[in-house]
Amino acid sequence: MAAAPRDEEAAAWSEEAARLVWGGAVPLQVHLHDADVTALPPPPPFLTLGPRIGYFPLLVSTIKAHFSSSLPPGVDTVWFEYKGLPLKWYIPIGVLFDLLCADPERPWNLTVHFRGYPADILSPCEGEDSVKWNYNNSLKEAAFIITGNSKNVMNMSQADQLAMWESVRKGDLNSYMNISTKIKLGPFEEDFLVRTSSLEPRQGSDEPESPGSIKPWYLFDYTCAEFNKTLSI
Repeated sequence: MAAAPRDEEAAAWSEEAARLVWGGAVPLQVHLHDADVTALPPPPPFLTLGPRIGYFPLLVSTIKAHFSSSLPPGVDTVWFEYKGLPLKWYIPIGVLFDLLCADPERPWNLTVHFRGYPADILSPCEGEDSVKWNYNNSLKEAAFIITGNSKNVMNMSQADQLAMWESVRKGDLNSYMNISTKIKLGPFEEDFLVRTSSLEPRQGSDEPESPGSIKPWYLFDYTCAEFNKTLSI
């Protein structure tokens, strides 16, 4: 049976939304914490784009290179904070931004620390390996929630696991979809249609919608061109 026009439109919309999320980024202005500054004058903040689906530990090497001339000797785990709140490294940048910035900052001003890791607040992070391990565990949890078990994820080959992680790290949606279809977590389009249909007001009904039945949301999508234009103003 051919898909109804509305179904096709919704499926196209969901695909476009996924591409916006995967291709979107949050403009970041990263400041070195005063306690880590060992040279005068203090270094200027570092401006970069943080992929919405990316993770802060994956930006550390680039940020560290920018502040290298001002850092104290020795090695410690790098961590970020926003207005005094340590940022959880295992949550994607876009999710953190949406949760913490009700009124989006452009750019998002953060502070980076190279000392004093708050181990009582944040779990240990050993760089990309920790992020990759956490991502795989989150994938297993998601599979269990959706299907009742995580066998499909557990049975993935090492090659597929690596390919999926690389697609996330590089922001490659097409590669991700090629691998994720093997997991068979469920038809996203059908689930999307069911959930959105339940939110639509019933035709011919005068019954007012209950408060909070539909939650507003925004997608802060930024491209490199837009970010560079902002810097030139």
